[in-house]
Amino acid sequence: MKFVIENVTCFGAGCHNDEQNPLDLRVDGELHARLTSHISKNCGNIPIVNPGKPEESALIKILKGPCGVPPQNTPRMPPDCLNDGDSKCVPDNYMQALTQWIADGARE
Repeated sequence: MKFVIENVTCFGAGCHNDEQNPLDLRVDGELHARLTSHISKNCGNIPIVNPGKPEESALIKILKGPCGVPPQNTPRMPPDCLNDGDSKCVPDNYMQALTQWIADGARE
């Protein structure tokens, strides 16, 4: 699954791909394992993807709005997304697909 929003590719983006970012969204054979095993400390110590539980997945929370309590929170992503419906936000159909994928068990 690869998301492109207004010429911004979330997976593989430099902000998720450097040594400073533990999420590491490189699209490779280990991506699924990283998404389902990484715990977001800033988002209440929940998994990035919690198979079967989109409401308990940091990925969904972060894409819908800030997650956690300042100053240790994660802002809404992508960074230029300010309000629902903005062109820089993840489109509704992508959010629905992600939510359904997680609800269905987040299979590889």
